[in-house]
Amino acid sequence: MANEQQANKARELNSRELLKCGAHAIGVEAGKDHGKRGWVVVAHVAPEADVPLPPTLTVATKKGDVQVPLVCVKSEPFKPE
Repeated sequence: MANEQQANKARELNSRELLKCGAHAIGVEAGKDHGKRGWVVVAHVAPEADVPLPPTLTVATKKGDVQVPLVCVKSEPFKPE
């Protein structure tokens, strides 16, 4: 179970790779909103996209590695008006 700080660190460390894979937005949210415990990284991808993402992201801490769940959400990219 990851805390908010660990989830934010995982997002920071992996955001470029997630964007390269097709995510158009990446955030950190409470896991309970996605059926998970603790905090999760949320990658938003276009509804029609088939984006292969790992189920977790690893972040190193003083006490060892923590597996932060990665949740994929299908959503339209933001388009300025």
